Amino acid sequence: MSGKFIKRCFFLIIFIFLCSYFIYNNGYYEYHLHNKSDLTKEQILQFERDVKDGRDIDIHSYLEDNTIDYSNQLTKTTSLVNIKLNDYLKNIISESFKIFEKLVR
Repeated sequence: MSGKFIKRCFFLIIFIFLCSYFIYNNGYYEYHLHNKSDLTKEQILQFERDVKDGRDIDIHSYLEDNTIDYSNQLTKTTSLVNIKLNDYLKNIISESFKIFEKLVR
């Protein structure tokens, strides 16, 4: 019974890791952050009118925050683990190629 439980937990962890890896590598999170920072055309026109009229300008009055941030500690942690693991594997592969290059010469 405990063996099945451990297997299921292991596969669940692998599944979560693969999902976060896929999301991170496809740039979904960065794209979401980029969209949050963009102003719409209407907001830009309103800003230009306010500058032209000499009103006090506050950037927060032009930003609309109607997006829901679904990130939590789990997604941040898995993303960080993914980045570190990716760097570690990249270093291992590059060092392996350096060794192979020395052997070929």
